[in-house]
Amino acid sequence: MRLTVPVSNLEEVEMLAENGAGEFFCGYVPPEWLERYGGAFWLNRRGPVVGNLVQRDDVSLLTERSHAFGIPVHVTFNAPYYTPEQQEFLLPLIARLARESGIDGVIVSDVGFLVALRCAFPELSIHASSVMATLNPGMVDFLEALGARRVIFPRSLGVADIEALCDTAAGRLETEAFVMNEGCVFEEGYCMTTHRSVGALCVQLPGVPHRVLPLGGERSESLAGEEGERARELMGAFKDWVWFQNGCGNSMNSSGMPNGPCGLCAIFDLARTGVTSLKISGRGASSYRKLVSLQMVRGVLDLLGRGVPREEVARKAMALRNTPKFCEARYMCYYREEAS
Repeated sequence: MRLTVPVSNLEEVEMLAENGAGEFFCGYVPPEWLERYGGAFWLNRRGPVVGNLVQRDDVSLLTERSHAFGIPVHVTFNAPYYTPEQQEFLLPLIARLARESGIDGVIVSDVGFLVALRCAFPELSIHASSVMATLNPGMVDFLEALGARRVIFPRSLGVADIEALCDTAAGRLETEAFVMNEGCVFEEGYCMTTHRSVGALCVQLPGVPHRVLPLGGERSESLAGEEGERARELMGAFKDWVWFQNGCGNSMNSSGMPNGPCGLCAIFDLARTGVTSLKISGRGASSYRKLVSLQMVRGVLDLLGRGVPREEVARKAMALRNTPKFCEARYMCYYREEAS
């Protein structure tokens, strides 16, 4: 399995390449886009500026440095949708990135834009973003027919789901699954809010004033007594879930490693699904977080390479995390059914 790693700074390339990165993905928001749309419409799912390159020369340099290590670069154009006017703006921009900056491909979420790209650039490598919500074999078939080269699975899928879809995609499409850092409280492909840890609806939801009502709507008063207490417990659990999914409040463990959504324990099982790549997310994260995340994933993969049994891999993965209470809660796990 290759490790797909985010880059948002030219100085990160050598550091991440030497620590085992197999692929890079980055965001690019040119000044012309900001002049036309400001911050109201993000060009990709990380923006409008933070976590993105803003000069095409930087994309060219990043690609040049990455290719020197034999590492391909894909650029994100993964907003949930683009208007026809925005597609007309982006097509020549991507043509220049491919022709002059040497990028290896793009990551997209808008089906219409995928079709437009395939018509305009038949040879361009296109990865279907997790925002496409590939949740069943029919969607795999659909994306292959449209010319996608890779499917990036949503965060909500379990290992068994991923295995079934990898079987469908085998020999036809590359596949990619999340393994570290950013979570998503909702199903991202059906969410039209911003994908960020501050200000998004999902982050604020537990704090929104609310009343817990009985099912059926027969009574208008809030639940009381034992039922009310149980409802409050569930709401507290949901608040915890949101906190874990959004990076554990940007906290770190006692070793200085950043906390956040994690699939280290499941790597043994993911390796058996046939998934092509493991994705470390977080384009807007610090260089330190990217490096440490990569080193942790690389460390677990090294255990697999030495033939370490599944239970021991899981135990050592939890030791790497060094947050036993968080791991036991399983709210931090991408793949809770595989967590040990």
